This record gives sequence, structure tokens and C-alpha cells, in this order.
Amino acid sequence: MKVDAVVFDYGNTLVLDPFEKVLILKAYDFLKVMEKNGYEVSKKRFFEAWKKINETVNHPFCSHFAQDTRFLKIVLEKLGVPKNKRGELSHQLLVVYRSGLKYVLRKDKRVAEVKDILSGLKKKGKRLYVLSNEMNDMLNMQISFTGLHKFFNKIISSESVGFEKPDPKIFRHMINIVGPPEENIVYVGDDPEGDIKPAKALGMKAILLKLPNAMSIKGWRDYNFRLKAKEKPDFVIKDLSELLDIVE
Repeated sequence: MKVDAVVFDYGNTLVLDPFEKVLILKAYDFLKVMEKNGYEVSKKRFFEAWKKINETVNHPFCSHFAQDTRFLKIVLEKLGVPKNKRGELSHQLLVVYRSGLKYVLRKDKRVAEVKDILSGLKKKGKRLYVLSNEMNDMLNMQISFTGLHKFFNKIISSESVGFEKPDPKIFRHMINIVGPPEENIVYVGDDPEGDIKPAKALGMKAILLKLPNAMSIKGWRDYNFRLKAKEKPDFVIKDLSELLDIVE
């Protein structure tokens, strides 16, 4: 495949979802925060509430990987915390979560492999970009934690553009930054509806990173979405390393 630029989705493409790893790593600290604020809750009940909200709630320009207080306020509501206490408590929990996120991302062995892949693409003379549904600060923070930021010409968040994938407006914005023609750009992502369908509709090439259906979350990460023939990706891969053989 001959292209000038490779554009990546962030979540579950460059980095796999760290949410449950962070919950496990910081379980004791979360419960201590709750206890210090006068709320005793079991680990099981706390985790079930947070996981359910993470799966079912999808605010515009939110961050499922980095989390935000909007999620946590709903979690605390489910746990019976009064409304006037949820703001400060959600902030305390978020500080703990993001310290765990930083540790998990920096220790992620897959990130080291992704660095080698990106380095290989750069050696081929490709310009690299990120386009992701994320809060701007949170996207840049996470990519900084991984050390991947140095590989990219530009990192584009949905919040900075004002539209979210699969809205074609965010893809047109990206094309204007990368530079046409569209057929010289390949978009790499894990989401058939959010990544592949709009990329193909606008004339770009597209590569689907096929992840296990067990990692699918209906509503904001649906791996069971069926693409029509004209919407299907140019390639389907199971590992990002395959890009080095596909992209010339």
C-alpha cells in the first residue's frame, strides 16, 4: 500500500484499554479515599458500579481511558453519596486513578512494541498522526505518559475540533491538516463504525485492527458493527506490526 501519511486512532489501537488494570492496581487506595470521607463500601460493589458506568455512559468529548469527574459523580450517586459531597470526592478518586494510569501506561510492554512499529514507519518516510475521540488535555497527557508523542507530526482530539468520530467533519479537518489527496492517507483503527466507515466514505485507505469481540462495548466501541461492501477496510490486521509489511 503506497501512502504518504498514516493516521492512528488512539484508544485500543495505539494503546489498549487500561481501565481495569488501573482499578486493580489502585483498589486499596480507592477504598481508603472512600473510607476517609466516611463511606465504607466493598471492593466488589465499588468496582461493579464504576465498571457499569464506564460501559454505559458516553459523554461528548469524554475520556474512558483517563476517566473524568462526570463518570465518577454518577458512580458516587449509585453508591449513595450525597450530591453536595460528590464533587470533591470524585476529584480525590480521579487523582488516584490517574496516578495509576501513568504507572500502567509507562509499564505497558505493548507500548514498547508500538514504538518500534512507529519508528519503522518513520524510517519509510511516512508522516504519522493521531485522530481520536478524547478530551484534548487527556489525549496529550496519555500519549506523553507512553512516550509515543515524539513520533507524531500532530495529535488531534475530537474536543479540539468540536466534532466526534464518526462525524465526517472531524475527518475532513484531519485531511486538511495532513494534506490531500485523500487516497495518500491511510487511517488505522479498531472501530468499524467510528474509524473505518467514515475513512472509506471520504476516499481514504483504511486498515482495521481486529480485536476480540470480548473487548467490544456496545454504544461506544462496537466490534460487531457490520460494514457494507464499499465500506470495508483495505486490510484487516490482528497486530500493528503487520503495518510494516503493508505500508510501502
